[in-house]
Formats: sequence, C-alpha cells, structure tokens
Amino acid sequence: MAKKNSNALTVNYNPDLARKFQEASQKKTNIQDFIQEFLVQFLSPDTKTAYIKDLKFFFDFLHSGNVAITHPKEIESYHFQLYRDHLMERGLSSATINRRLVCIRSFMKWAIAAKLMDHNPLDTVKLPKVQTESPTVAFDDHEVALMISAPDSTTHKGRTHRLVMVLLFHLGLRRSELTHIKMHQFAQDRGHVVLRIHGKGDKVRLVPINKHVQDEIQSYVNSLRNHDIELGSEDFLLQTEVNKKNTKPMDGSTIFRVIEKYARIVGITKDVSPHSCRATVISHLLDTQNTAIRDVATFAGHANITTTERYDKRRKNLDKSAAYQVDFYKKNA
Repeated sequence: MAKKNSNALTVNYNPDLARKFQEASQKKTNIQDFIQEFLVQFLSPDTKTAYIKDLKFFFDFLHSGNVAITHPKEIESYHFQLYRDHLMERGLSSATINRRLVCIRSFMKWAIAAKLMDHNPLDTVKLPKVQTESPTVAFDDHEVALMISAPDSTTHKGRTHRLVMVLLFHLGLRRSELTHIKMHQFAQDRGHVVLRIHGKGDKVRLVPINKHVQDEIQSYVNSLRNHDIELGSEDFLLQTEVNKKNTKPMDGSTIFRVIEKYARIVGITKDVSPHSCRATVISHLLDTQNTAIRDVATFAGHANITTTERYDKRRKNLDKSAAYQVDFYKKNA
C-alpha cells in the first residue's frame, strides 16, 4: 500500500479567496484604486480614516485647479508646493499642515516601494517648521474641580458628562480613546485595575485606574443598572440614552460640546477643548507632581518625550527656573 504524501496540496476550491485574488490582480484605473491599495498596509481604522481625509483634501485641491490625477506618477513637485502654500495661507497650524503633507509623502513613498514610479518629486519641497509649543490651552487645578462638579448628577446626561470629564482629566485620554472604551478593556493586572487603551497607530497601553476613578465608573454603571441596562463586555462604557444601549460609540463632537458647555457654566472664557484636558493632566504631573517625564510619556502614550514636553502648559513658574541653581561660590565660601 502506497504511503500517503502528507505534504500534498489540498484541492478544495474557495470561491471567496478566488474572488479576492481576482480583484487584487485587476488593473487600477483611477487614483481611488491606488489609495485603497495604499491603505491596506494600515491595521487601525482610525489611521485609515485620517489618511483618507488628508488625501481627499489634497486631491480636491488639485481638482479645484482643473488637475485630474489618475496615477501617482502624475503628481509633480509644484502640485505639492502649491498645496503647502495654500494650507499656510489658510492660517492652519504648522502641526496640521505637516500632518497633511506627511500623509501625501507617505502615499508617494508607498508608490515608489510598489514600483509605480522611480523617484519621489516631493522630496525637494520643504515642510513648515513645527511650533515647539502646542497652542492648546490647559485648565488649572481649581478649574478642573469646578468643571467636574458642574454637571447635574441627578440626571443620566449629567452623570455621563461628569464621567466624561473624570476620565479625560484623570487618564489623559484622547477623544477617540474615550468614546471607544468598551467594558472588556477594564481588567486586573498584577494587583492593579487597569484600562487597556488602543491608541494612535493601534498601539496598546495599560493605564491603572485609581480608587476615585473606579468609584466614579462603578457609580455610573450602577445607575444604568437601575434603569435595567446591564453592560456586557462588548458594550461601550459611555451610554447616550438611559433606556437603550448604544450600538455605536459616542460622537467625538459631543465630547467637544461637553467641555465647552461646562467651561462656560463655571465662568472659564479661554478657548478650550477636550485636548485641553489631556494637556492639563500632563502639565499637572510634570509641574505640580514633579513626575518623571518618561513616566508621563508612557502614561500619555507618547512614543517620544519631546511630544510630552510640548504638552507641559504650566512651565511659566520662574520660581523653579534652573537659573536659581547656578552657584559657583557656595563651596568656596
């Protein structure tokens, strides 16, 4: 009896896989086809959404000037340069301009790697210098306390708004990180209650939850339970209604309105945003608590401590200036 060859290939036909191979091999006919192939390399839905938006801005700009691009090799350096100047004329921040331009450069680098073209015409165009300080305004400690205490906690909306601010001010979360929190992200790790955050670039970090924040979350979950809403592992923590569960995360614009609303209620007139809460907690740790900057960078999900330094909004205290530590004569006195 002949021995069966264990290395023989299977012959089962998979129509779905065959369709995918056929679609991948089809010739691309417009720029959208190339963009879709470029996006395949990214795993994070948020990253894909951001790139789609930034690329759309660029190609819409070209289209408004009667330039129709069907292939990456048709993009010229002057297209990129004029777009850069257009963004600068609009008064956008250097960080925003650079983000939009870097997206286009990434697309072109991919095109070169895919051998769609042999050189990158955008390499000769300089990007604006990014400001060393972020224009984001932070709150002081007293303002934080007023903000968190402002919502009417006898209503579901008020309880939700309070929890939004507690999480923003205590955990330094980004808007998208906050709105996408699901119950299964809370866990025990080495004796700590932690929140597993999916941040930029699909990077994951563990943020310990202190007792105060735990109590706020538990109180919120209990209030939902009192209205017959039992949150499961796949449910979003933040619930917009009290009589039914969310099927989608809370809209990021809602978070923006919450911060603006309570800032106005407590008499804060400066221009603030959800990002102000993130800047606040980072500044609080660096300045008030004197936390090591590398620890703060890990907490905030920053890959580079230079980014963390930009968020230190309270570095205006001259009492702590290093200039007062200069003393060449003390030892010789």
